[in-house]
Amino acid sequence: MNPLDYLKECSEYIPSCSQTLSKNPGQYVIGVTPPSIQRAQGAYLWDGNDKKYLDLLLALGPMIFGYAHPRIDAKVKEQIDNGTIYSLPSEQELVLAKLLREVVPCAEMSRFVLNGNDATSGAIRLARHITRRDHVAKCGYHGWQDWSIGTKEGRNAGVPEIVKTLTHDFVYNDPESLEKIFHDYPGKIAAVILEPVSAEKPANQFLEKIQEIAHRNGAILIFDEMVTGFRWALGGAQEFFGVVPDIACFGKAVSNGYPIAIISGKAEYMKKMDEVFVSMTFAGFIPGLVAAIETIQMMREFGNVHTHMHDLGNYFITEANHLSQTHGAPFEFIGYGPHPVMKINEIDDHMNRVIKTLVYQEMNKAGILFSSSLLIGYIHTKDEINYVLKTLEDIFIKIKEVGDYQQLAQYLEGEIVSPRTVRVTQ
Repeated sequence: MNPLDYLKECSEYIPSCSQTLSKNPGQYVIGVTPPSIQRAQGAYLWDGNDKKYLDLLLALGPMIFGYAHPRIDAKVKEQIDNGTIYSLPSEQELVLAKLLREVVPCAEMSRFVLNGNDATSGAIRLARHITRRDHVAKCGYHGWQDWSIGTKEGRNAGVPEIVKTLTHDFVYNDPESLEKIFHDYPGKIAAVILEPVSAEKPANQFLEKIQEIAHRNGAILIFDEMVTGFRWALGGAQEFFGVVPDIACFGKAVSNGYPIAIISGKAEYMKKMDEVFVSMTFAGFIPGLVAAIETIQMMREFGNVHTHMHDLGNYFITEANHLSQTHGAPFEFIGYGPHPVMKINEIDDHMNRVIKTLVYQEMNKAGILFSSSLLIGYIHTKDEINYVLKTLEDIFIKIKEVGDYQQLAQYLEGEIVSPRTVRVTQ
């Protein structure tokens, strides 16, 4: 089916034609980017017309070892023959909890849920119960739940106004902005939750300062490690930076594509989970547990998984910045190796998105699925990254030849990428 015909039909059955904002057709180039994927293997995807794409998104992060990994899938298939969920807990829950205690600094005890929203919401509810406080200080994106998305204009439709008053945003690398929240709401902040790192690197002992501020004011420190967990290091960003939170939330890379999310923390806090209602039928979904156990074991066995991702991603960032400077292109590549981020140095939002659209379009035409927010996996090779860099250089040369950014729109073969309003860096 023609991609545009597919999207037209899909829009009659599925709102936004996707289940996730980051997979929404409008976040890519409608008319160029494939609207759906038919199959995947390793680091590659194939669309409905059997065109092959090198994937630099890895299903938004989980596929560190690549799609349809034979070793992980074999364990899952074996488990499926023995059942996927039971009427009582499975033994794999204890196996994974013990494994997490060995590799994650804060994971003295763990609870298993299905997705990141479940984990961060469970952690927030636990913190509110422990502290007997209602308000939350947050930095970054932590899911679509009312308490989290309520402060995000453009994404908080349907959130009760009273709920919006209970969450307060502070600024990354600005500990004074967190101090102000505690000053404005004395004795009311239950938790401080943040992604320990994203595109911007922590400066001037930011994470240590946030930890000290939270504890000095009697709040629980929660790290949202959905992206950084098992990606920055085996023990996540808390191991990488040496700052251990009270509670942490994991998902994505821990299970190489199978649904599971984790709430881990210090025993003194996690034991209070007995007094908090966090419960769902498919929590403890056994294929997810088995996949997580095997994924962690492979990371320990191989030894160089995280070094590979850091080295390869940092190589990309360095070379991409060199190309951008050489050709006078309006791009800056930032972040850490496992998660490079492309910034476009154009203030005008419309023109920024025109430039982004051209990059996505040319990458797609070259057989690369590309985004401003990239995820590097153990599955990726230097030859593949060099191919991406060569394509990027071709794009920079084309932009330089056009000269006037106002003229770039005439080179677009699809619709301009829609605004993104959840993470500033994306």
